[in-house]
Amino acid sequence: VFPWQSERDLDRLSSLGHFLKGSSAALGIIKVQAICEKIQHYGHKHDEDQQKIEEEDALKRIASLLKECKKDYVVAKAWLVNLYESGE
Repeated sequence: VFPWQSERDLDRLSSLGHFLKGSSAALGIIKVQAICEKIQHYGHKHDEDQQKIEEEDALKRIASLLKECKKDYVVAKAWLVNLYESGE
């Protein structure tokens, strides 16, 4: 259980998703950007087709996406470190 799940603060999650989406896009980390965009929508209780979803469903979807995002973040971080260390 993530701390925010007990708070059920979907507005905050949506806001964080929006912020991280922009940061990811600026760095060219497309997979993380896409996940953050979904988190932003789920935080507003909308699915990929902009259909309304229940709060419980939104929280479950976000939890699943965060696990995926952590994996993609590790890959992106390694790529960025390699890029900057190589001086390209």
